[in-house]
Amino acid sequence: MMDDIERQLLDGGRPEPGRDVRARVLAAAMPLVRRDDSRLDRVWFSRTWRTAGATVFVALVVTEMLSGSPAPTVAPPGRAALETAQAVETAARDAGLPAAQASALAARALAIASQPAAAPLNVDALLQGSMR
Repeated sequence: MMDDIERQLLDGGRPEPGRDVRARVLAAAMPLVRRDDSRLDRVWFSRTWRTAGATVFVALVVTEMLSGSPAPTVAPPGRAALETAQAVETAARDAGLPAAQASALAARALAIASQPAAAPLNVDALLQGSMR
C-alpha cells in the first residue's frame, strides 16, 4: 500500500540539472567521446550502396554467363605420338584383339604419348639435397 509520501515522490519526477551544470559536464566530456560514424557503417546502412553492390554483383554474373569460356585448345599430337599409337594398334590386332579393343588401346597410347615429357629425375641432385 502506498501512502501519500510515496505517491508524491513517484509523481514528482526527476529534477533536471541547471543549464550551467549541463554545459560544464558536456564541455568536460566531449573530448573523451569521439563520434563513431565509420565509413563501413555508412556504406552498410545506406540503401544506395547496398543496391549498387547487388547491381554490380548481378552484372558480373551476367557478364560471365554471356561471355562464356572459350573452348580449350589442344595441340594436335606430334608425329612420334601418332606413329606410336599406330604401332600399338597394329601390334594389338596382330595379337588377336578385336578391332574395338585395339582402337581403344591405341587411343590410350596416343593420349599417353601426347603428354608433355616430364623432366628426368636427377638422383644425384635429389640425394645431395636430402643430405643438407
